[in-house]
Formats: sequence, structure tokens, C-alpha cells
Amino acid sequence: MKYIFLDIETVPFDIEHNDVKQYLMDKKISKEARSLNPLYSKIITIGMKTLNEEAQILHGDEKEILEKFWSNVKGLNTILVTFNGYKFDIPFIILRSIINNVKIPYSINLNKWQMEKSNHFDLMLFFSQNENFINPNLKILGKMHGIESEDKYSGRDVERLYNENKIQEINKHCQDDVEVLEKLFLKFCKEHVDSV
Repeated sequence: MKYIFLDIETVPFDIEHNDVKQYLMDKKISKEARSLNPLYSKIITIGMKTLNEEAQILHGDEKEILEKFWSNVKGLNTILVTFNGYKFDIPFIILRSIINNVKIPYSINLNKWQMEKSNHFDLMLFFSQNENFINPNLKILGKMHGIESEDKYSGRDVERLYNENKIQEINKHCQDDVEVLEKLFLKFCKEHVDSV
């Protein structure tokens, strides 16, 4: 079984059409909210890590990032491990792939209630177990369980860093997220891992 720990970073893109700008203003959709919506933003980084190996950071042109991503995950016996991937990372990747005309050669099962039978394991769902619970934060959850992170940024900083052309900081933040994700998964889900 091949486990791939996955995280994405996104930023809103400039809206050129006046009708769309007006719609967003009328609906009071902030830039921060746009960065979470694949219709109004793009993927700038995908962090991927397999068990006990160095993280791979894909960045640059969005279409090329997506093509490399799908090339890396296709195949049998691959399980994607995410944190909030059920609601964010996976649907975002799929829709941005469609928008960019990138072939999706791999079907990702989004059945959140049968994760043990799925090729996608969302660690946030594992920890929340109940949709009425407050969703935990990856870095806070890590700290609560002895997994320290030197990363001083959060997803809220990504747009600012991108506008300041601090791509290495974004990549490091994404790498740190997949490393914390892997450590949490190994600590709490070892019985699911057959190759550690």
C-alpha cells in the first residue's frame, strides 16, 4: 500500500470581468473566501510525501502542477491522506484539473463514512468523528500530541507571501504541513499502515 500525504496552497486570481467583480462585491465575497473556492482561485503549490521519504513540493504553473500531481498518484494501491481533503483539497484539485483540461486518470473515493474502504483518508474527519464537533487545526493538533512545527505561517498568510513573491516560504509551509500530517497519521492510525 502506498500512502501519499497531501496538502495544497491556493491564492485568488485577479478577476478581469466587470460582471464577475460586481457579483463578488454584491455577495460580499472577500479575497480570503475566494482563495478557498476553485472557481475564483488557483493552486500554487501541492505538497506530497510518501511514508518515511522526503516531501515533494510541486509549484509553478497550475496546469503543470496538476499534471505532475496526477502522474504521481495514479496507480493501484495508493491512498491519499489529507487534512480537510474531503471538503477542500480533493474537490479543489478535481475542479481545477477540469478547468485546466488536465486528464484525471485516478478516481478518488469521497465516501467519508467508509474511509477504511476508500483510497482517501481525511485525518480531520478521523479526529472530529462527528460533524457537530469543532474542526481541529492541523498544527494545533500536532502540538497537542507532541509534534512540533517550526513553521511560523498558516494558510491565511499564503496570499500575502505570494504577493510578496516569497514562494520558498509557501513551499516550506506546505512541506511542514505534510510532515505534521504524516506524523499524526502514524501516531494515531498505525493499524492502517501496512508498510511502516
